[in-house]
Amino acid sequence: MTLTLIGVLLYACQKDYEILPLNEVNTTQIQSQGMMKLGKQLENPYSIENMSKALDNLRKSNVSFKSRTNEFEITTTHLYIKFKPKNEAELSILKKDSTLVLYDYPLDYEIEQTGDFYHDSEVTTNQPTYQYCSVELGKKLPSDIENEILAELFIPDEDSDELDDTNAKTIKFQIIDDLVTEALHITNNLKDFKSQSENFLSARRSKWRPAGTINVYDNVLRRYSPVVGIEVRARRWFTTHKGTTNTQGRYSCNGRFRRDANYSIKWERYHYSIRSGTFGQAKFDGPKRRGDWDVNIGGANTSNTVLDRQQYYALIHQAAYDYYYRNIFGLSSPPRNSLLKPQAKISASQTQRQHDKTSHAASYARTFGIFPTIYIRDWNEPSDNVYGTTIHELAHTAHWDMDRSAFRQLVKDAYKIPVLYPSINNSTEAVIESWPTGVEWVFTTHRYRTYLSNPSFNYPTYPSNLFNYQDRKIEGFTSKANDLIYTSIIIDLMDNDNQRITRGNGRPTDRVSGYTIGQIERALRGSRSWNQFRDRVKNINSSNTDNNQIDELFANWY
Repeated sequence: MTLTLIGVLLYACQKDYEILPLNEVNTTQIQSQGMMKLGKQLENPYSIENMSKALDNLRKSNVSFKSRTNEFEITTTHLYIKFKPKNEAELSILKKDSTLVLYDYPLDYEIEQTGDFYHDSEVTTNQPTYQYCSVELGKKLPSDIENEILAELFIPDEDSDELDDTNAKTIKFQIIDDLVTEALHITNNLKDFKSQSENFLSARRSKWRPAGTINVYDNVLRRYSPVVGIEVRARRWFTTHKGTTNTQGRYSCNGRFRRDANYSIKWERYHYSIRSGTFGQAKFDGPKRRGDWDVNIGGANTSNTVLDRQQYYALIHQAAYDYYYRNIFGLSSPPRNSLLKPQAKISASQTQRQHDKTSHAASYARTFGIFPTIYIRDWNEPSDNVYGTTIHELAHTAHWDMDRSAFRQLVKDAYKIPVLYPSINNSTEAVIESWPTGVEWVFTTHRYRTYLSNPSFNYPTYPSNLFNYQDRKIEGFTSKANDLIYTSIIIDLMDNDNQRITRGNGRPTDRVSGYTIGQIERALRGSRSWNQFRDRVKNINSSNTDNNQIDELFANWY
């Protein structure tokens, strides 16, 4: 009985034997490969002490400046804060406040080596790493989350579209520029400092707005496509401006700078977070520059492989973004971030799956948000497979979330002991796996045919002789058991292709068509067996079929 309940909670898609039980996961070690390395701590030019020193220097060296700043005072405008969340629940509270621009590394250190994640060595991997940000003085902070004020700041040069220019009206722009330049100089953060008069003149350059275009290489289409819906950050010291890419991959940030800024991408949105492996938040550090950041992620190559980490993250992000935020065809959403549900964690594992073995997982145990709920192991797979697999696993979580009672019963009936042993009820497992297979096909086909303007696309593209979802044989491509579990039943209910006629013997007889994926989901809700799912499909009106044809279609497998 105990093992059965574990199976209900820890169902692993495709019986992924590589997923360890929670008590066997090493929570004291973290893989360092790909992790950002910090250099020395920089002296803070925006601290009250250094800004006051800069003001004194300018008054002593320039009589005119002194007369113009008689009533000018250095007072705290912002606080530089280090949050210390003890668990994912506390981190989730921080993330729910959209005014907190959080970084998982300190903002006043040199970056010795860029990486795609960072985790402080002081923090064990069973809890989130520290979070850093600057906040305006007087902002109410979460009272239950430990924090440390690292510095009181005077930031006179913020220029956000959301501000009302009060500071600009009170303090002349020339004074601001001169003051910030001097503060950078005395803290050794201004490498090209010349004489004061020359530098003051060059500092009063025009403001610029961070913007650009983000594309990712698709190795199925052999061209770049836009990355949609990702937030790009541009940071200069403690000030960050943000912009989100549109359907053309174009973004424009919500503020301006006079000097150069550090670009970056954090591969997450409010409802999901992509992990570099298991624990590290995946990110992309761009250049420090003045001007647009246009980037093509991944490189054109002649093989059907994904070779770049950021390319991998971008494709996984695109699938998650599409399922959470774009056209989802009337389907239920995967679990959404809320007080009762943590942000979905998606592990982007750099493990290449083998087509004769299984590789991905969607778990439903209450792991308190520490561990990923989805594991993707499509490293070096074609772009459509990476996208489609992510959709597949999200569809599992959506199924679980929309009807937990029926889903638990399906898992209980399908598996004796999850992960380690084969199924004992193929027809019940077929309900569990055929549903996300159909959802995967709908989303991926729509992406390539509609979003990427390739109307002749058929999914999946490789290896088509094994995995073409509209050309599945009743007796398997690698094993009969697999084809009897990952059936084409969902696709067959929608398309108008009778495989037995168009593709020959060994394929299902499919005289059914006309259903939508949304209608099929309504039939799935409450279904606890293959036959119950079949009978609930019959209750959905369709002018293109009758009950005998539905019975015939379902009987191809069971």
